[in-house]
Amino acid sequence: MPIQDRDYIRGSHPPNCSCAECTSRRLNKMRGGTDEDYTYGRPRSPGSPPRKTVDNIGGQKAHSPRPHIPNWLKPILLIGALSIGGLIANRFVESLLPFWLLLGFSIFYSIEKWLSYYTRRYKIVGRIYRLVLNLSLLSLLGLLVWSGASLFAQRFMQTPLIGSFVFLFEIAVFIWWCRLVSKNGWRQPSMKLTVFSLICLFFIFSFAGVQPLSDYKDTMFDSISTYFRETNQPDTTPPPSDTTPSPSDTTPSPPDTIPPPSDGVNSYTGKYKNYYLGLVKTPEVLSGSDCYGEFIVLINNEHARNPTYSELLSFLRSDETDEFPYQYTFPIVGFYYPPPEDDIDLDQLKNIIDGTAEPSPPNICADFAERLHNNAEMAGIRCAYVSITLDGNTGHACNAFQTTDRGLVYIDCTGISAGDGPDKNDRIVDIEVGKQYNPDYLFPSGGWYIPSGTMGRVTDVFITWDGDWR
Repeated sequence: MPIQDRDYIRGSHPPNCSCAECTSRRLNKMRGGTDEDYTYGRPRSPGSPPRKTVDNIGGQKAHSPRPHIPNWLKPILLIGALSIGGLIANRFVESLLPFWLLLGFSIFYSIEKWLSYYTRRYKIVGRIYRLVLNLSLLSLLGLLVWSGASLFAQRFMQTPLIGSFVFLFEIAVFIWWCRLVSKNGWRQPSMKLTVFSLICLFFIFSFAGVQPLSDYKDTMFDSISTYFRETNQPDTTPPPSDTTPSPSDTTPSPPDTIPPPSDGVNSYTGKYKNYYLGLVKTPEVLSGSDCYGEFIVLINNEHARNPTYSELLSFLRSDETDEFPYQYTFPIVGFYYPPPEDDIDLDQLKNIIDGTAEPSPPNICADFAERLHNNAEMAGIRCAYVSITLDGNTGHACNAFQTTDRGLVYIDCTGISAGDGPDKNDRIVDIEVGKQYNPDYLFPSGGWYIPSGTMGRVTDVFITWDGDWR
């Protein structure tokens, strides 16, 4: 065919035309570009609007490319969104657990989804990432054990239903975390090496006397030795007698009969001499860090009286509770079957009352308030235990005294954690729901005359003078 008779020479291009002009336009169309003057197979007539909505090849509408979000911005958006969701959940469950779980999930998900290049490109970054993954998984396992024990004892969250939902969410996050660690199993250090290193560090620091690891070590060894001592004790139960008991011997004792008092603390009434015991129940049983036991135990004096303000100051000057250093420990209550009174070491409390033993040093604010209450009652001064909730669901504890000349006085004797301070750390504070918790030093010295600073806004106050026993 002569060249002048071909279609693309005459101006009519078929849809499958393979000339250089049509091929170039077709490639431009596939790359997302447009051609206002040409639609495949039909040249645009002069004066007509441009046709750029339909692609005759694919039959699809042409559209502009979507806006691109850079990879560094995506993690920020995800972490911010889930953090806000965790804070919203905190308002409902009154706990920061959902916030921390969602924050950790968002961080590690972002690293795996958008930032994994850096963990693969740089070996040191990848190893640090794997170490943090291992430690996070172990921490989450400890949180699961603690949450399960608290849920079993009905002391997890404000209601069992909310506690169950939070516990199920923890299990789901734990399963995802296990899969994430398994996915990064090719990295170093391995989980076995991490656990072995943690165990070695625990024994090194505990035997070196570092607190609270040293106390945990002593408690563990005491429990093990007690267990083997009890299992190796011979059975001293007398063999059954062949004689038939008399009818009077088989008569059952009346129900709810309190056994006669013994030389120790009565386990049913909590009484010993002129003292009686009580547990702080709000209504859940408050726990401490093993100052008088795993629970907060109040020793009450039947002959205690309300002091004057001057007598209160004299007692606080002589009391040494505030001179112990504050050492934060996470109070973990072991498994127990109600009632909690059965888990109290009554022999230890008897010895403390008799003056032949001393309680363990206080560590957290609950221990300081517990010890000051018991010291005051044993000195004949009536004292109350005060449990406070600050904004952010932060807990705190202090004491209250009903003075005869100044009314109710709140005293905070919690010691300082580190650094310098006055010789006496006793502080007086006005407590009212909705106001800031801002204690002032009672006995300023060495230039410490300013208030110790606010701890937050008070949202709830619980006061008990003697606690509850059974």
